[in-house]
Amino acid sequence: MNFFRSLMFNIQFYIGTSLLVTLCLPCLLFPRPIVLFVNRIWCLIMIKGMKWWLNLDIKVIGELPSDDKVVIYAIKHQSAWETVFCTDFFSMPSIVLKKTLIFLPVIGLYFLRSGAIPISRHQGINALKKMGRNAKLAVKEKRSMMIFPQGTRVNPGVTAKEKPYLPGVFFLYSQSKVSVIPVAHNAGLVWPKNSFMKYPDRLSSKAITLEILPEIPPGLQKKEFLKQLEKAIENTSNKLINMEK
Repeated sequence: MNFFRSLMFNIQFYIGTSLLVTLCLPCLLFPRPIVLFVNRIWCLIMIKGMKWWLNLDIKVIGELPSDDKVVIYAIKHQSAWETVFCTDFFSMPSIVLKKTLIFLPVIGLYFLRSGAIPISRHQGINALKKMGRNAKLAVKEKRSMMIFPQGTRVNPGVTAKEKPYLPGVFFLYSQSKVSVIPVAHNAGLVWPKNSFMKYPDRLSSKAITLEILPEIPPGLQKKEFLKQLEKAIENTSNKLINMEK
C-alpha cells in the first residue's frame, strides 16, 4: 500500500510538474507576478497531492511576520517538501539556491523569473558578494528571502557538527540588514533525501509539523548569530522529530 501511495504521488509530482511548466511557458514573458502565480499553482497542486495520496495534513506553530515586513526565512532542509510548502506559505520569497539549478531545462527559467538568488559555491567570496548585491536588491523591492543554512538536504539524525551551517546565511543576513526567522520542521521523516518512497506512517500525528521561531534581529556578530540560529533550528527540529516516535 505504501509503495502504491508513493508511486501515485511521484507520478503527480514529476509528470504534473513537467506538464504545468511546459503549458505555462508563455507566462515567462509576462511580469514577475504572473510567474509567481504559476509557481503558487504548482505548490498548491503538490500540497494537495500529499493530502490525496499520502493522507498527510500540515500543522503550523507560531506566527508569520506582518505582510509588509521583509525578512529572511532560514529553514531546516530535510526534504523537497519544504521547498514546495514554504515557497507558498511564506508568500513566494526569493530563494537562495545552487547556481546549477537555474540551468535545469525550463524549470531553471522559472527560478530566474521568480527572483531566485543563485550562488556558485566554488567561486568563494565572489559568489558571496554577488549574493549580497542580490539580497540588497530584494530588500529594495520589498521581497523576503528564503535560505537553507546547511546548503543541502540533511536527513533527520544528522547533527550540525556532521553537516555544519554555512557562512552564506550570515552573509545574507549581514548584507540585507533584516531579521532572520528560523524555521524548523519534521518533514524528513516522511520524505527522506533522494527517496522514491514516502513514509507517512512515521508520523503518529498524521501531520507534518512546521514551527516558526522567534526572529533574530539584525546587527549580531557572526559567531553569536550562527550560534542562535543553529540552536533554534536544531533543537526545535529534533523536538518535532522526537514527538512522532
